[in-house]
Amino acid sequence: VAATHEQYLQKSASPRLIEVKPHPGLRMVVVIPCHDEPDLVGAIKHLANCDPPLGQAEVIVVINGSQKDLPAVHSQNLHTLGQAKDWLANRDDNWLPIHLLHLPDLPPKHAGVGQARKIGMDEALRRLADVDQAEDGLLVCYDADCRCSANYFTGIESHFAAHRRAPGCSIYFEHPLDAGEWFAHGFGGRAPGQMVFDGIATYELHLRYHVLAQKFIGFPYGFHTIGSAMAVRSWAYVKQGGMNRRQAGEDFYFLQKISWLDQMTELTDVTVNPSPRLSDRVPFGTGKAIGDYVTNGKLATYPPQAYRDAQWLLGQVGALWETGRPNDVPPEAMARFLGEDFTRSVVPEIRVNSGDLDAFRKRFFRW
Repeated sequence: VAATHEQYLQKSASPRLIEVKPHPGLRMVVVIPCHDEPDLVGAIKHLANCDPPLGQAEVIVVINGSQKDLPAVHSQNLHTLGQAKDWLANRDDNWLPIHLLHLPDLPPKHAGVGQARKIGMDEALRRLADVDQAEDGLLVCYDADCRCSANYFTGIESHFAAHRRAPGCSIYFEHPLDAGEWFAHGFGGRAPGQMVFDGIATYELHLRYHVLAQKFIGFPYGFHTIGSAMAVRSWAYVKQGGMNRRQAGEDFYFLQKISWLDQMTELTDVTVNPSPRLSDRVPFGTGKAIGDYVTNGKLATYPPQAYRDAQWLLGQVGALWETGRPNDVPPEAMARFLGEDFTRSVVPEIRVNSGDLDAFRKRFFRW
């Protein structure tokens, strides 16, 4: 493992960014990308008020920008950095070390939330490796516009202690659904209008329906992939090549790769409360969905028949392994989706590279 993490850091990570040595008992690092965020202090203050875990935790904030950003974004980032420094200099209880990284000139080609998460998580891995936690240390993803339950650190710590084989977990989340919940969760500033809250309620229902439908049909990778509500072990992070640099959907693709290692778990007794807000920063996801709802007054979701069609395919895995062909006729929409290449080239390629049904199943679901 030592050689693996060293090779990863040498090949894929930036040079060391934090010179302060980590606490010898460091076991968990929370990484927060921050881009054009007005209330970072509210987020880190909330984390610092959580119950301390048994092992040491710390936070790395990556305040990031690039040459393609408007001057107003760089100005906000500098203002945020100054506010955070002032708060850190004057706080009373500092059980939770918080490191601020200001990276205003990331290459425009890759600048975005994926790159910011990667920079922070790579540095977190390096610091965990400094104290011999390159295998079992925990890398936790959070966002600068979130709040959480007081047991955030203790709950994550206990969950991974109870699930020794789990490479990672998805953490339960709930968006505030009205102004009362907005202020109750500790969000500052003016609350969004009710139309935004209605939009996030609709989008969250879509997400929950989608995951529950996947579980209902027996799909083995049915879990939420919210960037502000996930955690992985450091060995899994290294083994799957670290965080990707996608400018949207980085959380989905990252957890998908982690889930190939072993069974992902769901941490349900800790809650992350992401902020509902409009955003034109990415082409899909929460901010885009709320914008669509505010514009159109509705959101689309997937029809139940789509899951029934997928359930048919899941039921064919055994037959595909044994004979290379399904044992009955696919639903019409599924037949169009699979096409002739499915049994002509896709299934044979998976079969020839699989030694048994279990290996075939894993390869099939990766396809």
